[in-house]
Amino acid sequence: MAFSIWEFIRAAGLTSFFLLFVSVCAGLLLSNKVSHSKVNKYLQLVHQSTGWYSLLFGFFHGLLLFINQYEPYTLVEIFIPFMTNEHQILNGIGTLSLYIFILLFLSVDLMKKIGATVWKKVHRLALPAFILVSIHGILLGTDTKEVWAIILYTSSLAAIFALLIVKLLIPKNKANKVESL
Repeated sequence: MAFSIWEFIRAAGLTSFFLLFVSVCAGLLLSNKVSHSKVNKYLQLVHQSTGWYSLLFGFFHGLLLFINQYEPYTLVEIFIPFMTNEHQILNGIGTLSLYIFILLFLSVDLMKKIGATVWKKVHRLALPAFILVSIHGILLGTDTKEVWAIILYTSSLAAIFALLIVKLLIPKNKANKVESL
């Protein structure tokens, strides 16, 4: 059974989305500071590794559009947001999201130079970028009408928003008490 480039494009995009979802969930759980240090070490590993793999799959997803025979994109259309002829806004959102996540990963590597305060501000872009990626996938993805894709997107967004609500509801001093146990 031979796979077409289009199937690889879709698979790379969906894989990137799922890994990004796992990374953002792990990051939110870490930021809630409600776990013991052993769990936090595991969450940190999950957060970082799934984030990097998500970025690689997202980059691969975009790059495969260049060799797609059915509807090929130029490198300018792939790497410069809002330059595509087809679905200009939705494709631009996808490219912009990729750049935001590149910025997030660079900020981690440059944390000693930029400081923790700047790093935290940059890292707050993760949730808006995840929402942009979701919009890109939901409105542009060819599988969006499939039941499994609807479940993937809605459950992912629901889980992210639930963790965000928990983060906003947990008082800072309670989180610090749990961390000291």
